Amino acid sequence: MKIITPSWRDTAEPATCETLVLSRRGTYWPRTIDLGRDGVVNQPSETNGPDESTRSPYVPDSDLPTAAVPLPGADEQEPSAEATQALPVVTPPPTETAPEPTQTVELPGASSQATPPAGGRPGDDPAATAPEQPMDDAAPAADAPVAGGAEAAQHVLAEDVEPAGYAPGVQEGAEGEEFDPRAVLGTVPIEVAEPTPPLGTDAGDEGWRELVESVYGPLSEFYEGIDARLREVPEDVPPVGWAPHIAAVRALRDGQVAGEWDVLARLLVAPGTLEGAEGLRLVQVDEGDEARVVRDAVKELTQADGRALLIAPTPEKAAELLRAVQGDPDVFSLLIETQPETAEARSVRTQGLPPAEEPPAGEPSAEREPPPLREPGSNGTVEFRPVVGALPEPEAAVTRAEPLPTLPPVEPVEPGEGPSAPEARVRSAALRPVGEAWRLSWQTEARLLQRGLMSLEQWPRDAATLQSVRAENVRRSEELEAERAGLARAIEEARAAAAGAQEAAAGADAEAERLAGVQEEVEAELAGPRDEAERLQRAADEAGAEAAALTRTADATYARCVQIDERARTAQSELQGARQAEASLTDELTRAREALPGAAEEAHRLTAADADAAAEGHAAYYRLVSAESALSALRRKMTLGQRLHVASPPSELRGLRAEVRARTREADEAATRAQEAKEAAEQAERVRRGLASFVSEGGARLKAAQEAQERLGTELTWLAAEREKVGAEHQEQALQASEAVERATEAGLRARAAHQVAQAIEERATAARTSREAALAAAARARSDAESAAARAAETASELARRTEEAAAEIAAREAELETVAAAEGRSRESVLEICGADPADDPEVVPAHQRRAMARIEELTGYLEGGRAAGSEVLLRTADLVVGTPAGAGLTVRDEEFDALIVADAGTVTDGEFLVGAVRARRWILVGTAGTRPPGYREYAGSPAGRLELSPFERASTAAPGLAG
Repeated sequence: MKIITPSWRDTAEPATCETLVLSRRGTYWPRTIDLGRDGVVNQPSETNGPDESTRSPYVPDSDLPTAAVPLPGADEQEPSAEATQALPVVTPPPTETAPEPTQTVELPGASSQATPPAGGRPGDDPAATAPEQPMDDAAPAADAPVAGGAEAAQHVLAEDVEPAGYAPGVQEGAEGEEFDPRAVLGTVPIEVAEPTPPLGTDAGDEGWRELVESVYGPLSEFYEGIDARLREVPEDVPPVGWAPHIAAVRALRDGQVAGEWDVLARLLVAPGTLEGAEGLRLVQVDEGDEARVVRDAVKELTQADGRALLIAPTPEKAAELLRAVQGDPDVFSLLIETQPETAEARSVRTQGLPPAEEPPAGEPSAEREPPPLREPGSNGTVEFRPVVGALPEPEAAVTRAEPLPTLPPVEPVEPGEGPSAPEARVRSAALRPVGEAWRLSWQTEARLLQRGLMSLEQWPRDAATLQSVRAENVRRSEELEAERAGLARAIEEARAAAAGAQEAAAGADAEAERLAGVQEEVEAELAGPRDEAERLQRAADEAGAEAAALTRTADATYARCVQIDERARTAQSELQGARQAEASLTDELTRAREALPGAAEEAHRLTAADADAAAEGHAAYYRLVSAESALSALRRKMTLGQRLHVASPPSELRGLRAEVRARTREADEAATRAQEAKEAAEQAERVRRGLASFVSEGGARLKAAQEAQERLGTELTWLAAEREKVGAEHQEQALQASEAVERATEAGLRARAAHQVAQAIEERATAARTSREAALAAAARARSDAESAAARAAETASELARRTEEAAAEIAAREAELETVAAAEGRSRESVLEICGADPADDPEVVPAHQRRAMARIEELTGYLEGGRAAGSEVLLRTADLVVGTPAGAGLTVRDEEFDALIVADAGTVTDGEFLVGAVRARRWILVGTAGTRPPGYREYAGSPAGRLELSPFERASTAAPGLAG
C-alpha cells in the first residue's frame, strides 16, 4: 500500500508514507526484503512520487503509405465471451509442478531464536513494522490477508510483504505496549470436507485454471469498471479504453491463446515452476543493449520464416527499436502509430460523476462515525498505528488464494491528480510500413508486371507493323511509277528551255552595242562642270577652317569667365561660413568655460559614489556566502531519512533557506546599484573631458576663422577685376568668329550648287553604263542557260535509266521484308494465345483486359512507392514479418492476427494486461528488460488489484525464476 501526500510543509517536494501490508497471492517465490534501521521496508523514492505529466508523442511524417484502423464500436467496448472466439484456442497439456522454495522473514517477538528480517538488524523496534489490516473493500480476494497456525504467525513469506513507505511518528501509538505479531493476521473460512492442498502440490489443469481465475478475475473486473467510467462521458471521437485488455484477460481465463496456455499461465501466476520451459525467454540487459538484443531476436525469427509482434511501453520506444531493424532489406516491418489526445485527459473516476452535495451544517449525522484508523501526522502525512487483536485460529492453513466473504460496498476513494493512462488518451491507430523491404518488394513486382505488359503489347505492334509494311509497299510502287513519269517530262522541258535561251542571247548582244555609244557621249559632257565644283569646294573648306579657329578662341574665353564666376561664388560662401563659425565659437567657448568647474565637481562626486556602491556589493556578497555556508553545514548534519524527506527536517532549515534567499536578493540589488553608479561616474568623466578639450582647442579654431575671412576678402577683390578684363576679350573674339562663319556659309552654298550640276550629268553616264552591263550579263546568262538545259536533258535521261533498275531491286527487297514481318506476327499471335487462352485476332478484348488488370496493379504499387496511396491493413498484416507498437495500438490493429513470437521491450514497465494484449496472440514470448524497473503509475489505476499493475510479469518472473533470465 502506498499513500502519497501533497508535499512536506513549506516545501514543494512530494512526500510519501509507506507501511507493511500483508498480502496474499496465488503462489510464492523467493524475494529479498530490505528493512531499514527502524524496521520499515526501504523503497526508492522515485516509485512513490507522482509521475511526470506525459506529453503526446510526435509522429514524424513518412513517405510510405499508412493504413488507418478504426476504433472498436460501441458494442466492442466491453467484449463478451463470444467476442473472444476469434482468438486462437490451444488446449494446454497437464504439467507437473515441483514444489517451489520459499524465503521467509521471521517477525521479532515470535520466538527467542527468530531470524532477523533480511536487510535489517537484531534489536530493531518491531512496532515500526506493524502492518495494518486492508481497508479497501474493492480489493480482490487474491490480495486479501490470510492467516495460518502458530507457525504462520512466526514466519511471513517475503513475497507477501509489500513496501509502502515510511510514516514519521508511526511508533508513537505503540510505545509502552507489547507487540503481538499474531494481531496482523486474519482468518478465512475454509471448507473442512475439501482442505486446500499444501504448497507445491500439483493441482492439475483445473487447479491452474482456478488459480488464474482467482488472480485475473478481479483484474478483469477492475478493467471493466474503469472502462465503463471512461465511456460515461460521450465524445465525438472516443478513446480506445481498456477493451483490448479486457479481451486479452478473458482469453487467458478461457484458455484461448495461440501458444501453450499452461506456460503462459504459470509465467503470470507461478513463474517459479517454469525452469527450463520452452517457448519462454527472459533477457535481462543493461541500458543501451536493449536495441541490440531485440534486433538479434528479430533476425533469428525472420531467418526461420517467423512473424513477430514487438511491444514497447511508449511510441518513442517503439520508434527507437524500429530504427534498429528498418535498414534490413529482409525484414518487412510495420509501425503502429497512435493518435493520442493533445491535452491530458481527465481521470476516468471523475469524468462522469455528478457534483457532490454536502449535507446542511445544522443536520446531525444519523449514524455516529467510527474513530478514524488513520490520522494525519505532524508533517501532513498519514500515520499508521499497529492493530492489536485476538490470536488467529491455529487450525486454519491456506496455501493458495481463496475467495473472501462478500463485504458491503464502500464508496471508493478518489485518486489524486496525476498522468492519465494512454488508453484514456489514444483515439485511433494506423499501420505504417517502414524500411526498405517493402519498397524493394513493390519495385520487383512492378518490374515483373511491366515485363508482362511488354509481352502482351508485342502482338499489336507486330500486327500493326505487318499492315504498315503492306501499305508501304503499295505506296512505294506508286511513288516509283510517278517518279519515272516525272523524269520523262523533265527531259522534254529541258530541251525546250535550251532553244529559248539561244534566242534571248542574240537580242541581248545587240542592245549592249547601242548603250556603249550613249555612254561615251555623256562622259565627254561631264568634264567641265566637275572641275568648277572642285574649285569652289576648296574655297569653302578654307573659310570653314578659319571660322572654326575663331569660334574655339571665343569658347575658351567664355569658359574662363564662367570659372571666375564660380570661384567668386565659392569664396563668398566660404567668407560667410567663416563669419558664422567665428560667432559660434565665441559663444560656445564662453559657455564651456563656465560649465567646466561644475562638470569636474560632478565627476568627482560620482566617482566616490561608485566606490561606495562597489564596497556595499562586496559586503552583500560576503553575507550571502556566509548564509550559504551555514545552510550547507546544516544539510551535512541531516540524517539519511531527512534527506530523503522521510523524517521531519530540522526546525532551523526553513530559517536558513529564507536567509539565503534574502541575502541573494540583497547581493543582486547591491550589484545592480554598483553597476549603475559606475556607469554614471564614467558618463560624468566623459562630459568633463569633452569640455576641457573644447576649451583648450577653441582659441586656435577662432583664430583660424578670422584669418580665413581676411584671405577670402582679398581673393574676392582680385576676382572682380579679372572678370571684367576677360569679359571684354570674350565679346571681341565672339564678333570675329561670327563674321568668319557667315563667309564660310556663303562659300559652301556656291560649292554645293556646282556639285549638283555635275552630279546630274554623272547620273546619266552611270545609267548608260549600268544598262550596257545588264545587257551583256543577260546575254551571258542566256547562253549559260542553254548549255545547262542541254546538259540537264542528258543527265535526266541517264537518271531515268538508273532509277528504273533501282525500283526493280527495291520492290524485290520489300517483298522479302513483308515475308519476315508476316512470320514475326504469327509468332507473337501464338504467344498471346498461350498467355490469354484465346486468339487475339478472333477476340480483340483479350489483350486489353489483361493490360487493364496489370496497369491497375502497377498504379497501386506506384501509389505505395510514392506515398500517395495507403495499403490495406489486412494486406500489410499478412505480409509483415515484424509489427511494432504500443499495447494500446496493438489492441486496435492486430486483433485477429497470430504471431510466432511476442517480443516485449522494456518489459519491466509493462503490466499484466498490456502484456496479455500481445501474449494471447503469440506462440512464443521473449521478454527483454532491465532489472529494477516497474510500470508507471497512472491515476486511473488507483485501487487496482495489488501486484498486477505495480509489478510487471518480467520483474516477478526474473525474481522467482532466475534461471529463465538470460
